[in-house]
Amino acid sequence: MRSAPDPLLLSLLRGDEPAAVSGDEWRRAAAAARAEGLEAWLYRRIARGASDVPDDVRDGLRAASAGVVARALALAAELATMLRALAAAGVACAPLRGAALAELLYGDACARPAGDIDLLVRRADLDAVEKTLGALGFRPVDRRAGFAREFSYTLELARPGVVVEPHWTLAYPPFADTLDMDRVWARCRPGRVVGEPALLLSSESLLLNLCLQLLWLLDVDRLIRREAGAIDWDELLALTRSTGVERQVGAALRSVVDLLGTPVASRVLAALDVTRPAALDRLLVPEGGVDGRESLALLFALSGVRRRARYAAALLFPSPGFMTMEYGVTGPAGLALAYSRRARHLLWQGLRGTARLLRHI
Repeated sequence: MRSAPDPLLLSLLRGDEPAAVSGDEWRRAAAAARAEGLEAWLYRRIARGASDVPDDVRDGLRAASAGVVARALALAAELATMLRALAAAGVACAPLRGAALAELLYGDACARPAGDIDLLVRRADLDAVEKTLGALGFRPVDRRAGFAREFSYTLELARPGVVVEPHWTLAYPPFADTLDMDRVWARCRPGRVVGEPALLLSSESLLLNLCLQLLWLLDVDRLIRREAGAIDWDELLALTRSTGVERQVGAALRSVVDLLGTPVASRVLAALDVTRPAALDRLLVPEGGVDGRESLALLFALSGVRRRARYAAALLFPSPGFMTMEYGVTGPAGLALAYSRRARHLLWQGLRGTARLLRHI
């Protein structure tokens, strides 16, 4: 949660059974759930009881939940097709988040919202992945030709209504290449996702990825509670230290402990307590307050003026195809306006991030 949490929603997330809740309190909780992408979860939660929920709140949550389920079903069908195609091509694949996470943590592939399909593949297999998904109608979308492979952590391929992102690492810039992916792959295990054979991440690798992405604190909490006996905390700490992301993972774990009472051993939190963080860490923790902080951190981390200039130019002025997909605009006038707004926004956030760094140097 990025702002002060709604008391009722937070209580429900903790598993409490609040009594004597007013209609206005339910409406505020529903609004907070909408902002956090938790409407479907909240509907499932109140469907088990909570008879005092106003009809307008229940109906709104039901409609939102139906939309989440419809989208999730469509993406699950697409994922199943991709898994079959990649398996036939001999490409190892571990689905990330989306249906895989929903099945693991909530017992239902449609239990959490998903906007696209994320896959973990080996970097050496990217050409084969592009070819295989291309045969299914997916075409690459990049800021500039070769940008993703040089600077990012994932490709982006699209077909009308569906985007798939093949990741080759679980970390994010500027740490994308520091995570030992051989170690991650070695701990994967065979399983099934949406009914198809697939590789499943170890509990430690999955927890690391969730802490670094930190879209849903609830996912982190659910994983720790569900896999309490299976998580090798020493392995998580080793992965975290070798990647250099102790501050980010520590901040995520402390957040779920403080908000949801998640059972994380004090020794783990102490081991992640970096007393003298690197300057770039100021951008990367959740309270960094800078939009696009990963992109800005990578800009500062890159070596060489020309490489930084090439990276910045691609961020500010990506290809028209990327702009069309990202902003839904076409035509010279629409693109020009979108480019202008994007450049102003990124430059402003860049100035904010730079100022934040200078205050701590």
